[in-house]
Amino acid sequence: MMEWLLHACLLALIPVFSASHDSCIPKPIVGEDAQFCSEDLQVQYPEMGDVSCLHIPACNGYIQKLVNSWHMPKIKYTEAKGGASYVVIIVDPDAPSRSNPQRKFWRHLLVVDVPGEDLQTGKSLSGRILSEYRPPTPPKGTGYHRYQVLVYMQNPSTTLDLLPEEKSLGNWDPDAFAKRYQLVGPVVTTQFMAQNPEDEAQEI
Repeated sequence: MMEWLLHACLLALIPVFSASHDSCIPKPIVGEDAQFCSEDLQVQYPEMGDVSCLHIPACNGYIQKLVNSWHMPKIKYTEAKGGASYVVIIVDPDAPSRSNPQRKFWRHLLVVDVPGEDLQTGKSLSGRILSEYRPPTPPKGTGYHRYQVLVYMQNPSTTLDLLPEEKSLGNWDPDAFAKRYQLVGPVVTTQFMAQNPEDEAQEI
């Protein structure tokens, strides 16, 4: 009798565990936003691995870790050319919100002189950092933000830098930066999405 009751209890718990597991599966970015994603470019964070073209789920504290504790992601682009130099950019075009992006493109990372070999293997970028990595911090109540990763090829003989008026993270123009230094590309792009930890219940 006891064995039967134990078996019945375990069977009753299966749907609960399944539902919990399903809710922790990152949902892919779809529709027009998915056109920005490339299978050749990976954005790798601890615990989650490649988050390219995904919504960061609320389960397991992933959003809190993304905002508060995870360091700069590893960027992997297997088609990068050995011996070439690249620029890696991460920006938020939805600052402070997608419906009112008055502070786009908020700069979360700008690294230049990145060896192609770093991108091929997904190792930590050893280029020159012009703008330190700043984790996604979408404001409360502003919904999902897109965090876009752009990779350009650069002329290794050119010295890249930010202008004095570009020191502010917000209202930055990555296209103007690319044109000024005649960067090629972007040769590959991708993005992931996240929202404020306090807005975890919001529907995608």
